[in-house]
Amino acid sequence: MKGLFTIVCFLFLFSSCKESGVQLAKPSTFVKYFSDGQQDDAVDVLETSDNGYLILSHSDSSSAFGGINVIKTDQSGNTLWEKSFRRNKSDLSPSNFVAMKDNSGNDQGYVIVGTVKNSNFGARLLILRIKADGSFIDSVSYYTNKFGNANSFRTLTGEYVLGKGVAQSSNATNDIFVIGQVVQVDLVTPVLPDIKGKGGDMYFAQIDGSNLDTVFTKIYGAGTSVLARRLFLDYTQTSAYWGGTRTDDQGTHMRLVNSKFNSQLTNFDLPYPTGSSGYYGNDISPYGYGFTIVGNDLSQTQISLVSVGSEGNEIRPAINLPVDNSQIIQITGNSVCSTLDGGLLVLGTNAVDAQGTNTDYYMTKLDASGAPQWEKTHGGKYLDIGVRVLQSSDGGYVVLGTTTLANVKTVFLMKTDSQGNIE
Repeated sequence: MKGLFTIVCFLFLFSSCKESGVQLAKPSTFVKYFSDGQQDDAVDVLETSDNGYLILSHSDSSSAFGGINVIKTDQSGNTLWEKSFRRNKSDLSPSNFVAMKDNSGNDQGYVIVGTVKNSNFGARLLILRIKADGSFIDSVSYYTNKFGNANSFRTLTGEYVLGKGVAQSSNATNDIFVIGQVVQVDLVTPVLPDIKGKGGDMYFAQIDGSNLDTVFTKIYGAGTSVLARRLFLDYTQTSAYWGGTRTDDQGTHMRLVNSKFNSQLTNFDLPYPTGSSGYYGNDISPYGYGFTIVGNDLSQTQISLVSVGSEGNEIRPAINLPVDNSQIIQITGNSVCSTLDGGLLVLGTNAVDAQGTNTDYYMTKLDASGAPQWEKTHGGKYLDIGVRVLQSSDGGYVVLGTTTLANVKTVFLMKTDSQGNIE
């Protein structure tokens, strides 16, 4: 594989901190592939409390019903267990997940959000809970009665809600918060992984953590939304942040939204970069006292980063990558994470040929000032598509992507050292 990635991020409300002066051991590195023989799309990855990794993916095939796959690995990327969740005559597509913690900080299970797609009722938001060993706890989706009346999840005839992001509160009930994207078309056949241009309003809900009953649901408009797969709660546990892309009569922008719980109005819903348009927002990461949004321009000639404070103000001018993009055919900004030194790491997908048949993972590391420190690319002969990047507890970096091997889409997990290298 070739190299990969970069971006900037401080650690505060939502990210972990390390004491200054603490020396980490040299990070381990590995490259792993995971496949069930179907066409598998990587979705998300998180580091577990035992320093292993949990991988979320979606399996789809013309000969089998699609479903959610969850893989638990040890810290070297070796599979400990694998679970699949699928339903007869329906396709379960995941988009994001979070770990449920016990009082000691250990994982007691995981909450997965996604979409149920069925030829009879269309596309509807799904919440699935599993134990730490991957066994099923419970699930809820729109065709159950758990969400209350129909307006809680399907606003009007012909409108559907796709699950996008999930967060869990730290209160006694461990309530679940979800965001979804309302779409005006039935996306069952086919349901595209990326529905840019087909987005609608935003859906925000709080679900009781004990019985999965609905506490509230809210619908927000203002332009057409295509949401990133992230939802964050502020440290006071009274408001939520999410975003992605917004298209309105002023153009297409990166977007960040903040709303109090059960509120009819948002605290803010702002476009970025300030004074500019023509940008997709693809991922969001906590950064300092706010967030960094990563995306790319509409022509996909550069990756763009915007750092935003908790009140929605831009912290500094937008950063565009690579610094020299004269040789870029096409590039997208897929994911960004904060780093332990107060910087950012960015993951992108870079086209190697003009036909779009060969792409690589692109990584760039930025320091706290936003200046690039290094960049790497990793990739094979065919399509390598970046999905998610995070910094591991040992100071290395973890890259999740979808790789094509023998014409079969395969989940790719790479652990690099602190310089983006594989040894």
